Amino acid sequence: MPARPRGPLAAAATGLRAAAMAVSGAAVVLMMALVTFEVVLRTFANRSTLVADEMAGYLLVAMTFLGLAPSLRRGAFIRIDTYRDRLRGGARRLLDVALVAVGLAYAITVDWYLWGLLADSWRLGTTSIQVSRTPLWIPQAVMAVGGLLLIVELLFEMALVITAEEALPGGESTVA
Repeated sequence: MPARPRGPLAAAATGLRAAAMAVSGAAVVLMMALVTFEVVLRTFANRSTLVADEMAGYLLVAMTFLGLAPSLRRGAFIRIDTYRDRLRGGARRLLDVALVAVGLAYAITVDWYLWGLLADSWRLGTTSIQVSRTPLWIPQAVMAVGGLLLIVELLFEMALVITAEEALPGGESTVA
């Protein structure tokens, strides 16, 4: 089994990942409570919160983006191993390095633009068009932070793939 990253940086990443997963889980619970409250309010009082759908959307964004790094760590991303399973040793490791590099390049590119979007929304004071007038930098910050956590996780993944003494079995993430 490959060596796991150790030290203060790995410990900090583990703590951040756990916090992100806790917030992601809380977002699911809050979304459920909000939607349930909206349904009950509409059914029995013929009224609406007017913001339940908007807030549920923001909670969905939080759940998704903050769940990216923990999902990668647990090997929960969809993976197609048709060609990878046929390779062994150095060829498999080279493919793993290439795949993580592509994922890392994609995550960095997307997160770069998310941080730019966040900065523009902050600078311009952009708000939602809904009744709440929610400052859009708030959900965009959650997206950018989730993307950053994914980048950190992919960097750990790359380090593990490069330093692994042998290629990992098919379907397993290098990060446990």
